[in-house]
Amino acid sequence: MTFILNIFIVALHALVAWILVEVFVNNAHRLGRKQYVFFHYLSVVAAFAISFFIYFNFFATFSVFTTTWIAMFFVSLLEFVVFGYLYSGDRWFLNYVDWIFPMFLAMSSIYFVGRVIG
Repeated sequence: MTFILNIFIVALHALVAWILVEVFVNNAHRLGRKQYVFFHYLSVVAAFAISFFIYFNFFATFSVFTTTWIAMFFVSLLEFVVFGYLYSGDRWFLNYVDWIFPMFLAMSSIYFVGRVIG
């Protein structure tokens, strides 16, 4: 049971970071494209770094690599469900600039914070 609880805690931190980024994305429509991309990247790094800074300081039970893998698996699953089944609008943003690179930034932020702290 503890193993599943530890996975849930990692997933919860990933969910919080994902929600913070989505709040930004949903409220940033007034920005120009270059500003939007810059602040989207900044929000991804900040949200995941802060969320996993808290995780690695108070809850860390897995290695940095395993934590990163679990978090990104959960975020990918979340994005698949949300954008595959729940989102009904145009999916123009599922491209390298707006989706793949931010996923890389999220993954890198989690791993970097874990390596610095742990």
